[in-house]
Amino acid sequence: MRMNKKVHPKLVIFFLMFLAGCTNTKVHLYTKYLSEEESQKITTELENKRFTVIKNTLSIPDSINESTIIYSPFLIDMDHLSTALDSLSKLGWSKIKLENLVKGNHWYGKNSLGVILLPEGLIRSELKIYDELSQRYVGTYCDAQVEIELHSNNIYTVTYKNENKMATKTGSWKVTDYPYLELSNEDGFLPMYFQAVKRTEQDLIGKVNIIEIKPIQSYQIFSDCKFSHGVRA
Repeated sequence: MRMNKKVHPKLVIFFLMFLAGCTNTKVHLYTKYLSEEESQKITTELENKRFTVIKNTLSIPDSINESTIIYSPFLIDMDHLSTALDSLSKLGWSKIKLENLVKGNHWYGKNSLGVILLPEGLIRSELKIYDELSQRYVGTYCDAQVEIELHSNNIYTVTYKNENKMATKTGSWKVTDYPYLELSNEDGFLPMYFQAVKRTEQDLIGKVNIIEIKPIQSYQIFSDCKFSHGVRA
């Protein structure tokens, strides 16, 4: 004999709220200054807490100078903010400032958070330099085809021709003392050093703003290369 059991409506509501968890809260994760590994670890940790993570590579608001979570004062459940902070703290991001609602033109609604994580010690003036230098540079005066791309997350990629095949090398880059850059990797090789030079050239169409990075010395992979990136003014 089948028996029908009635479930109290309040229990149903509670169960649905439990299942929902943080699924109604979106996290807009700024990945511009994060490595792929850092970005993936953060994404996985937040998704495990049932957040919906939306990654972007946007520039951060001008008023942000440190790792920050921007949130709405009308966030449906403020516990979600605490959950996000705890999750980030587990990954070593413990010094995070809280700002509400809006920074610059970056708005966050009642069901979303903006998570901006900056490497500790990186200041606004340095961010501008890193943004300017994060470009793809084409080699000239090289023995073979070579390009260097400096990514905004401080990773570099060198693409070069080796025995008629294209090969790549990756590693990390940093500004040691502007205008000098250091490119290093984990293969045990000594770091490579470059000098950045900015100039403007004129052609038949108009002005071109050029950033050039020149090796401080001759490296085997680069020979006598110079690398440049140009944008029309």
